[in-house]
Amino acid sequence: MKRSALAGSAAAAVVLLAGCGGNPFAGDAEDDEPQVPSFGQIQDRMWDAMLTADTVNIEGEIEAAEADVDQMFQDIDEDDTGDLLITGAVDGSDSEMTFTAGDVTFTQRAIDGVEYFRGEDFAALLMSEMDEEITALIEEDFITSVVVEQWVQFSTDGAGAVFSAQDFISTWQRELEGQEIAGLEGTAETRDGAQVYVYATEDGSTELVVAADGAPYLVQMRDEDSSYVFSAWNETQRPDQPENVMTLDEIFEAIAAEHGWSTEELDGELEDENNDDAEA
Repeated sequence: MKRSALAGSAAAAVVLLAGCGGNPFAGDAEDDEPQVPSFGQIQDRMWDAMLTADTVNIEGEIEAAEADVDQMFQDIDEDDTGDLLITGAVDGSDSEMTFTAGDVTFTQRAIDGVEYFRGEDFAALLMSEMDEEITALIEEDFITSVVVEQWVQFSTDGAGAVFSAQDFISTWQRELEGQEIAGLEGTAETRDGAQVYVYATEDGSTELVVAADGAPYLVQMRDEDSSYVFSAWNETQRPDQPENVMTLDEIFEAIAAEHGWSTEELDGELEDENNDDAEA
């Protein structure tokens, strides 16, 4: 009889619990939901994690003016959109950047603070920088033949690269400061199999996707006409020291020898041109 009474009590309890619509032993379901911080709550940790990371890959679509490359090549306008790839050390000490817009592409590499341009790209850059009077006498095909399959050493002081992931990150940090961005509420999502927090402005012009697991690195960022994907934080390989390296002096010596000029004469022409550009 006692066993039957106990069983009956248990059955009654089950009916009672079902009527209450829940199991008191399951806990509050709301407590199990992920708590998503606002962007203002996570941004300091995010910027700090990114700026102190070792290496990263950044792929993006960006306007030439934002990447400061429109002034390097005459064939690239400031509003041209191109593909950007930065890979290697975040601080730029051992890293590589490639930018492609239309038919123009160039690759720049920095190793221990010394900069190198891919030879064919440097030939196009050199021709775009020289005065028309000089370019009328020098064929670009000849310069290209001198530097083909070479890397041109562009600096020797080891002071650091003119580009770096760190530069881009610091710029974004300054541009995204403000109450509007800091106040963005996030949503928890899964993208490409990873848990992330997504922050977006009401007009949809800006979206920030931050890793929810581990360090809060940026995974994706979209801001008006530019977009970026970040990957392999602290896992990206640093680029190797270039082989087949030429110096600027060696290129000028080859140009002078081809045209029967003295290197002093060519240096004088280029120096006058640089002075004219500075005065302009």
